[in-house]
Amino acid sequence: MSELDNVLFVDVGNTRIKYMVAGCTEIKYADAFDSLPLQGVDEVRVATVSRHKEVSDWSQSVNMPVRVARVAKYHKGLTVAYDDVSRLGVDRWLAMLALWVEEQKGFSVIDLGTAITADFVDNAGMHLGGYIMPGYRLMKEALGVHTTQVGFGGDSSRLEPGDSTESCVDHGINRMVFSWLANIYSMESKDNLFVLTGGDAEKAVDTGCEINAEIDKTLVIRGLRYCFE
Repeated sequence: MSELDNVLFVDVGNTRIKYMVAGCTEIKYADAFDSLPLQGVDEVRVATVSRHKEVSDWSQSVNMPVRVARVAKYHKGLTVAYDDVSRLGVDRWLAMLALWVEEQKGFSVIDLGTAITADFVDNAGMHLGGYIMPGYRLMKEALGVHTTQVGFGGDSSRLEPGDSTESCVDHGINRMVFSWLANIYSMESKDNLFVLTGGDAEKAVDTGCEINAEIDKTLVIRGLRYCFE
């Protein structure tokens, strides 16, 4: 039996709690911390960017170790570009860590979630930096707040000019992300892996962006397997 067999891996995002039991490959979702399955679990490993108080309060209510991931400047051959590693989102680091440990070669990893982030690692395990921009929902909400008569109903992956305010917003955001991804791919991918993760990864691919990308939704949780070793 592996020492990780009785570990529960939990990714606490801005909007959802995702988890995976050791030995499984399928991500599941919980509505609240109290809904996490703890039977047979000896340890919980948690990734969170912004919900530390909730995690701390919950950890005090369970009768087992709860370990919260923290970014390290150097770990398992991966070197972070940031001077102040506390400013790097732990989800970005865990995604990079999982890919580096498992692939041992250069890659680009794009997380299409609440925010869209991109990070680049070379063949020596050096993080070359990255980008952060608003995700689909944040861009649409910004228009809803600052522009009158903009709705939130559409969710297409189309790129052609819209024929209503709603479709103009949707298609415009799609084209922005499409163009940005295509540019990143042409400038950064070379012969390296190009991996998309996050809740909107399929949406980005559905626009027809011609990139040789893998979609991998379990990177952050897999990173929790390696971050305490």
